[in-house]
Amino acid sequence: MMMRTKRILSVVAAWAVGVSVWAASPRYDIVPLPKRLVEAPGEFVLNKATALVVEDDAFAEVAEDFRAQVALATGFPLSGKGAAVVLRKVPGLGLEAYRLQVDPDGILLEASEVNGAFYGLQTILQLLPAEIYGKTRAKGVKKWTVPCCAIEDEPAFWYRGTLFDSGRFFFPKEEVMKFIDLMAMHKQNMFHWHLTEDQGWRIQIDKYPRLTEVGAWRKETAWHSGIGNGIPHGGFYTKDDIREVVEYARRRCVTVIPEVEIPGHSTAAIAAYPELSCFPDSTYEVQTRWGIWKNLYAPTATTFRFLEDVFTELFELFPSPLYHIGGDEAPKDAYLQSQYCQDLMTVLGLDSVEELQTFFVKRMGDFLRKHGKTVIGWDEILDGGALEDPIAMSYRGHAPCAKGIKRGIRVILTPNRWCYLDNKQEDQADNVAQEIFMPLKKVYNYYPVVDSLADLSAKYIVGYETCLWTEYVPDNATAEYQAFPRNVAAAEVGWTARSNKDWESFRRRMPKVLRRLDLKDVAYCPVFHDVIFDYDRNLPFPKPMNLELDDPEGVVRYTLDGSEPTKNSPVYDGVPFQVDKDAVIKARGFTRAGRPLGKTVTKTFQP
Repeated sequence: MMMRTKRILSVVAAWAVGVSVWAASPRYDIVPLPKRLVEAPGEFVLNKATALVVEDDAFAEVAEDFRAQVALATGFPLSGKGAAVVLRKVPGLGLEAYRLQVDPDGILLEASEVNGAFYGLQTILQLLPAEIYGKTRAKGVKKWTVPCCAIEDEPAFWYRGTLFDSGRFFFPKEEVMKFIDLMAMHKQNMFHWHLTEDQGWRIQIDKYPRLTEVGAWRKETAWHSGIGNGIPHGGFYTKDDIREVVEYARRRCVTVIPEVEIPGHSTAAIAAYPELSCFPDSTYEVQTRWGIWKNLYAPTATTFRFLEDVFTELFELFPSPLYHIGGDEAPKDAYLQSQYCQDLMTVLGLDSVEELQTFFVKRMGDFLRKHGKTVIGWDEILDGGALEDPIAMSYRGHAPCAKGIKRGIRVILTPNRWCYLDNKQEDQADNVAQEIFMPLKKVYNYYPVVDSLADLSAKYIVGYETCLWTEYVPDNATAEYQAFPRNVAAAEVGWTARSNKDWESFRRRMPKVLRRLDLKDVAYCPVFHDVIFDYDRNLPFPKPMNLELDDPEGVVRYTLDGSEPTKNSPVYDGVPFQVDKDAVIKARGFTRAGRPLGKTVTKTFQP
């Protein structure tokens, strides 16, 4: 007891002078990086005598989930009479904050709310051997140890989200829940579920059965090319499915935010109910191609009643205080051509179709606010400025964010060049994705702030979100490949203060992260072990070429004559070299002992 008291006093003294210690050793492979961590010698050993002590019933549920995972991987029921893992409810900490003290004679986790307790338990799991994440009893683990330390932790942002697009392609609920589980283990807390699109409506609505009878199905998928594959596609979530997903997320302190797009991205609903359109006598079908389509909900009493009915049914399914209404990419051709819309503009005294969209969005925003919901919309909602106390999701860079925070509007940053997980992460021809190059390091080094408006950023930027759009993601394997491990880096962006972020530290922690993902059966992109070609695609030839390898245990070896790199090939020294149009570069990572890493990657340029 005396030893433990001395350790606690030393930790308090270290924090009092602002000391935060982080080791390069693999003992503390926690992602996201805690706010403060003080190392200590020794370790706590988990064994069959270990007890789990929950001092307050408020933490009972998260404790039982923790117990179940530990028992699954180790066989230890955590019901012994030996050293204990103690969960204690204390006053004064934030919603998601926790304190963790690990000593050889026990673990003490303190939190004020269940969210903080849950995140503290995730940290304990990450401090254990990676095999704790296995789906069966682990083999080959000699000791289940937790390194001694003291941690004081809380997030930099209260909104740490990922968008999952089920509109373009339907993903079964089991795959959705797996994605939520991966978010939760890395302390992400907002699952933004994109559920309606031109290419599919994915929610059961009892009052409007044709939404799922018609709107949930398309005859084929034609991608961007317009050349259909002849394979019907569709699906939707029943209300019971949604309840199951929402409850699964709740147990992991994840809020499920539904998105119902208005007034655009609405072709699937209009195909089911043409009377919602500006031209109700026309015939519509669920779109088979991607892109921005001109079918919009008409600003009529019929449409508003329909949307109010839809949201009323959603209120029972999604208790989230946040609801997303889209508001983006809505060409106004239909409003310009519709006599009804032109007459309505005259009656309302509106000067433009942009103002008509603002009227539409405000009408639905007011309805949601009346029911206690905060409205989120894409950054186009800033153009009209009529919504009361919205949250804008800035995806077109930082300029819309700057506009919003100058007006005192809360903003979530999700700029597509740094946050869209459908962007390329490999500079290889077989990586079919959006053309923006967004490797792991680029995701990690981003931070959600407008540097020229630091004070306003601190006050009004409430969070950060990555987006997994699925135009190029037809199945779960591709979804996991595109999302991971980049979404792990994103988790640290949203949780860890900018002053504590460190790419070198992060990449040293990555091998254990990848091992955890292996044990969770995640089909992540293995580019961490592959060489990355880093060059400016806009510069004329000849241009400088830099070769990078995320794996800190490796060196880059390369050739310029088309031959396969070997352990005897030249080592890249970090100095960019000039390449011309006819260059053929082959590169591969090798350990310092000469063992190959990853695969050989090749870069050629068209003469």
